[in-house]
Amino acid sequence: MLTKIDLGGKVQFEGIYKNGKIELNEIPQGITESRVFVTFLETKPNQWSELILQHQGVEDSISFESYRNELLPPQEIEL
Repeated sequence: MLTKIDLGGKVQFEGIYKNGKIELNEIPQGITESRVFVTFLETKPNQWSELILQHQGVEDSISFESYRNELLPPQEIEL
């Protein structure tokens, strides 16, 4: 995964924002202090859609339908 992009004098690093903090995928070398611009990218929801949660299955369906209540929510997306 590309985490550092040189933009002609500006360097862009990839990371994730969570709980009020920004964690970069790598530590910028040679930069001890700098102004930054933060752009938030759209993320997908980390829960099942209402359509999936309301689905009751089909009586003639395969047996895993009986485990619907044990499904875990999708994992968060790693950038």
